[in-house]
Amino acid sequence: MAIYQYYLAFIPKIGLLKKHKIIPNRTEIGRDTGYFEANMDEYWQLAQIPFNEIKVGIDKIVDKADWGNDKDVFNWKTYEVELDNDASMSINYENENITEVSFRADLREPNLKFLNGMLELAKKYEMMLMDRKGNLLNPEFNEIKDFIKVSNAFKFIENPEKFIDDLHNEKINIE
Repeated sequence: MAIYQYYLAFIPKIGLLKKHKIIPNRTEIGRDTGYFEANMDEYWQLAQIPFNEIKVGIDKIVDKADWGNDKDVFNWKTYEVELDNDASMSINYENENITEVSFRADLREPNLKFLNGMLELAKKYEMMLMDRKGNLLNPEFNEIKDFIKVSNAFKFIENPEKFIDDLHNEKINIE
């Protein structure tokens, strides 16, 4: 993940409601392996959402990647030197239901076209969004922007030298 990318994942509202009866502010993420683990499988399993419509929606926002696509994984990527947006979808091939959708928006993009397109898609399909800290967010830019502003991605874009110094001096934690 490039430092200027902001990670978000779709989580179906219906899966959250079936599990918790309400939409919580946060969900647990894992780091047992030393890597970020979204732990969203149960929400997608409870929701049972077919993949095709959301896949077609992402196809309209960003081009398919020319790598990593299989019968149960789809990847999208912007292939430009100055821009690095991407998305990924995993499905259960047997029942054709989604098991994960995540994306990384390049915060350097003028007007954040990709991010806004993904927010619209999330609204259309009644998804919540989860950041790398487990915060659950409505797909509204005005809600997400406050989380973006405190992210490492934004801090880097705002002042790369200060970011590197703060990282070196352990004032910033890796997300």
